[in-house]
Amino acid sequence: MKEIFAALYENDWFGIYSENHYLIFQTLFDDGGYIKLGLSVILIPLFCWLVFYYIWRYPYGKLWHWLLWLLFTTALVFAATWGIANTEIFASSNQDLIDALAAPESGYDVYAASLPFKYALFNGGLSLFISLLFSLIMKQFSKIQIHLPF
Repeated sequence: MKEIFAALYENDWFGIYSENHYLIFQTLFDDGGYIKLGLSVILIPLFCWLVFYYIWRYPYGKLWHWLLWLLFTTALVFAATWGIANTEIFASSNQDLIDALAAPESGYDVYAASLPFKYALFNGGLSLFISLLFSLIMKQFSKIQIHLPF
């Protein structure tokens, strides 16, 4: 599972991956950070859309309700991802990474400070797609919100 999520998060999209800062990515891989990031982008939308389609008992929901819930879900994934990435990088027990972050000439501190935001943007965008898929699947089985999103 680590390898699957590592392939997703160790990409050059959004300028996330850098071979010059390999210690950060090795630490995320070894400590299970990628698994936490990957599960957050899957489980948070799953839970949110289960609530929307099966617990929220408002049969007159409108498209704007669905859009607000989509934005709420994305914001929740964004915040959770930022927190996970920030904690996994800056509260790491990898002594090599701690030393690299403490040495300003290495550039690790500046690069590492930008990573939680980049991961949060990536997961936020990915959660939009995942949320749409969950929504289209769950609406088929909902007895209340059968008309949303379309």
